Amino acid sequence: MGKDQEVYQRYIFGLLSKTSFLAGREMVKALTERFSISDENARKIIQRTAESRMIESTKPITFGKGQFIYMLPGKVIDLAAVKRICDRYRPPLYRIIDVLEQNDGVLSYYEALKLSASPEEKTSTKANTVDELVYILVKLELAYVDTDENGIRYIIDKKIEDPQPEMAFQYSKMVQDCMFIPDILRWLRKVNIIDNLKTVYRNKTNPSKGAVHNSLPWDAFAYTKTTGINEVHGREAKEVKNQTLVVLDIMISREYSQSDLDGFLGRVQVNLNAVKEGKRKIMPIVFYKTISERVQNTIASLGFLSFQLGTIFGGRVNELIEKVSLIQRSSGIQGDELIPTEMESLLSTIRETGQEENLSNLKGILFEFLLYPLIRAVYGNAGIIHGRFFSRKNPDKSREGYEYDFIIRSETPKEIVVIEAKGYSPGNRIPVGRSDTNNTLSWFYGRTLPFLKTFYSREIAEGYKFRACYITSAGFFEDGIEFLNAHKKLKSRLLAGYYDGVTLLQLLAELDLSISRDTLERYYLTKK
Repeated sequence: MGKDQEVYQRYIFGLLSKTSFLAGREMVKALTERFSISDENARKIIQRTAESRMIESTKPITFGKGQFIYMLPGKVIDLAAVKRICDRYRPPLYRIIDVLEQNDGVLSYYEALKLSASPEEKTSTKANTVDELVYILVKLELAYVDTDENGIRYIIDKKIEDPQPEMAFQYSKMVQDCMFIPDILRWLRKVNIIDNLKTVYRNKTNPSKGAVHNSLPWDAFAYTKTTGINEVHGREAKEVKNQTLVVLDIMISREYSQSDLDGFLGRVQVNLNAVKEGKRKIMPIVFYKTISERVQNTIASLGFLSFQLGTIFGGRVNELIEKVSLIQRSSGIQGDELIPTEMESLLSTIRETGQEENLSNLKGILFEFLLYPLIRAVYGNAGIIHGRFFSRKNPDKSREGYEYDFIIRSETPKEIVVIEAKGYSPGNRIPVGRSDTNNTLSWFYGRTLPFLKTFYSREIAEGYKFRACYITSAGFFEDGIEFLNAHKKLKSRLLAGYYDGVTLLQLLAELDLSISRDTLERYYLTKK
């Protein structure tokens, strides 16, 4: 057996000299085919060779069913080798590495969750969590984990020494992917693919948090009772159990890849198999800016629906996306000055394409950008938080959270000022509503504002006044004016308690913000 072992070891050494890295199964297959021995014998030969230190392994890191990767002594395993082996033996990790490379070496945990089809938390299934998959890359010193200023975690290639600029860029891409989701959902309702019963989606103020259903992250999910898809007729499908779950995968900031589709398919399959009896009905839909013909054909063969954004928002949508990206990177979100002329150009393009109605949510987002120079002009060097999500766990263990357009921490005067911004088309009015109804005055003053106040208890104890301002391009009903005046004690010393389109126009003129003023008047106060 001694001479035979030497023969085997020389063969193994020759294999690794040619291929650099081999998975255990690959080495077993090569040995059994070359020497006509059993799999068990081949595994013992590999084990003895490793124990003799003629070869090294990734032990204790395994790659599918307990197998290691083997290499010659002194050989350092690289990301390319792990990716090649994972393609066959550990697909979820392959997809993470693939898109990590596409993203220039920085990948958010949210994308990793989607790509790996991993549950947000460990479940009773054998599925790995993202942490368990990323641990492999960290343990092999191929990647590390870092957190940006927004508290979002990223997986980072070890070659990147200063990840902050890349994390900031990836964050802006995440926000960009979220910007169109409400308008996409509005279009789906318009064509009767989904209804208003229950719609949950990933939000631009918290882009690292998806819409969780069955412990899995989705960019959005809703329900449909469209006849022809359901077994129950639409008007009879009044309960969720009689409707079809609609799950969305949306990629705007880069090309939709095969790895994206495989991750989406993995989550769909997990959801389909998560019932003990009967069958679960799911309608998967992909929305993309660009895609290869091969991936497009695969989507079609799976029976998934797919839409290029131009189908919804017109042929110039790519131009719109590029302009949104430029404005976002140059805006207060990143701490730089806004480019008002670029925003005016974008709004002009939206109007020219006839997409103002379909892109009403995007116009609302741009209204926030329009306000940034105003806020900076009024509050000077005050700290400005633009688009932040605050959440907490309630005593009943449910999680509650809300988004905030602007939060200003001013030293002169000493105030925390919360600004609610609503950019609507001409003729709209903000209703008083109720505190459990979104996009109303009562929602802001009776629900989200008191919620946020608890997060600033320390500052309030230090002497900061907690203040609020409601700014809209629309108007208010008479009872709305009365409601707002009843809350005038929350008025900041530097701003009025509220502004409608007309008074906002006057304020911009007083501050000599002519481009912002003209843009507001042309695209928010004047009908086409």
